[in-house]
Amino acid sequence: MLINRSANHYNADGSIFLFFIMAETLLSIQEAADLSGKSIQTIRRAIKSKKIVCKRKRTAQGFNYMISRESILGFYKINLLDREKGSLKPQEQQTQIFGEFATIADIKRLQEQIATALDEHKKEKENFMRLMKAFQDKFVFMESQLKLLEQPKKRWFQFWR
Repeated sequence: MLINRSANHYNADGSIFLFFIMAETLLSIQEAADLSGKSIQTIRRAIKSKKIVCKRKRTAQGFNYMISRESILGFYKINLLDREKGSLKPQEQQTQIFGEFATIADIKRLQEQIATALDEHKKEKENFMRLMKAFQDKFVFMESQLKLLEQPKKRWFQFWR
């Protein structure tokens, strides 16, 4: 959640200019725990001891705490760039850097995968249609059998009616 705060300030000549304070990102307790790598309970203790900045919103069940992302990063001394680099393998880093560009080999491989998937889909569709035809034939047969059972039986001596 982003909150953008702005304030009006006056220049020396009396004209008003708009001054924007950096947008503040608020996180839930779960998101803060995931970002910091700490437990939810640890985040709650830090809130209680006022070591991290948060906003409290009253709900019917109690309070929802929205924690400032910057205070989490500052308090736990988290550097996101180092974390992202360290968590990725070298191959993944290369894929992330060059992920916007595809080579001709990648495109051909993708075409082959799509063609294979389309062939499998066509076979599955034919199989499904065959099963539906068999089901329809059985259903028609059962309807005809049901009609025969529903017709009243005539006795042999009532053939003139």
